[in-house]
Amino acid sequence: MLVRFFFRVICVFLLMSQGTVFSEPPAKRIEITDLAGETQTPLTVADRKASVLFFLLPDCPVSNAYAPEIKRISAEYARQNIASFVIYVDPALDPAGAKKHAADFGYETPLICDTSLQLVEATGVTIAPEVAVMSPQGKRLYRGRIDNLYAGLGKRRPQATQHDLRAALDAILSGKPVAHETTTAIGCFIEKRTPKAIRSK
Repeated sequence: MLVRFFFRVICVFLLMSQGTVFSEPPAKRIEITDLAGETQTPLTVADRKASVLFFLLPDCPVSNAYAPEIKRISAEYARQNIASFVIYVDPALDPAGAKKHAADFGYETPLICDTSLQLVEATGVTIAPEVAVMSPQGKRLYRGRIDNLYAGLGKRRPQATQHDLRAALDAILSGKPVAHETTTAIGCFIEKRTPKAIRSK
């Protein structure tokens, strides 16, 4: 587990040093069964104003450090008709392990194991924790960090001073364009492995 963590850290530095740029993917609909057995379409939630996908790795300390803020954002914006999903992006994580992690950290939003990394590919995220905000039609409105709590790996501020995800959601709710559609997330690299089948249409 420790070796995998350091591998992800090294990959993050390589990506940042190369200035990797990801283009916005086309709108698409992906059906996926969450850990409660419900069918979800996290990229295209038609009856909500937007959907937020929190991409997490259970063995990433930075990812776990954001659990309190993820829960706060999910609860606060649910009251404003915005859906939230916790997306586990470790292909080796089984449902039992994901459920245990979610229980340990108190997540109450729908939980999805993206074992094929199809949601990762569709949104363009590369880091955990990283978020993608999608319109009901499947357009990506924001991708990047939750806030600036981390100035860099191992460099945590006493508290965040820029709340990028909240600012994006507030703009969407106000009918305004998101000021910064992409930001740089700090955390652990999402390691790609052999995918498993997920229904899509």
